[in-house]
Amino acid sequence: MKTLKIILLTAAVLLVTESYSSAQSIKETYEKGKKAFYSDDFETANKLLSEILNKGENDFEVCYYKGLIYFMYFDFDKAILELTKSIKMNDEYDKAYFNRGVIYERKENFPSAISDYSKAIEINENYTDAYYNRATLYQAAGNDKKAIKDYSQVIKMNSKDDIAFYNRGLLYEKTGNKEKAIKDFETAIKIDPIWKNELNKKIEEIKKSGK
Repeated sequence: MKTLKIILLTAAVLLVTESYSSAQSIKETYEKGKKAFYSDDFETANKLLSEILNKGENDFEVCYYKGLIYFMYFDFDKAILELTKSIKMNDEYDKAYFNRGVIYERKENFPSAISDYSKAIEINENYTDAYYNRATLYQAAGNDKKAIKDYSQVIKMNSKDDIAFYNRGLLYEKTGNKEKAIKDFETAIKIDPIWKNELNKKIEEIKKSGK
C-alpha cells in the first residue's frame, strides 16, 4: 500500500510539472509571437500564434493578434472573424472592439464601425481614438451634433489635438457658430503653425461674412 501511495504521488507530481511546463511553453510562444508582431515580422508571428491555437488553447489575446495580422495582410474578413472570436472569449476587451470597428470602417460598413467604437467607449470611457474615429464617421454622415460632442471629448482628453480642433471648427462653421469656429481655428494654429495659411484665410472669410 505504501508503494502504491508513492507511485500515485510521483505520478501527480509529474502531471503538475508537465502541466506547468506546458503552460510556460505556451506563454513563451505567445510572447515570442507578440514580439514578432511588433517587429513587423507578421509571418513569424502568425506561425507562432497558430501553434498555440492548434494545441487547442483558446485565448482572447492570441485571437486578437491573429486578427491584427490578417488586417495587416488586408484580409479583412478573416481579421473580423478572429477579432469576433476574441470578443466572444472576453466581451470587455475594448481594443478588440476598436480594431474590429477600424476594419468595418475600411469595408465601408459604417453602422457596424460606429457600434464597435461605441462599445469600446462604453468599456473604456477614456478611449480617445474611439471617440475620434466615431466623430469622423458622424461628421461624414452629417450628424453634426454627435460629431461635435465626440470631438469635444477628444479635446478634453488631449488639448493638443490640432486636428480635432480643426474638424470641430469646420462643424461650428457649418452650423453657424462662427465665434466658436474662429476660436477652434485659432487654437489649431497655435498648436501647429502648419494650419496658419489655410485657417487664417478661413477666419478672415468668416469675419467678413459676419458683417
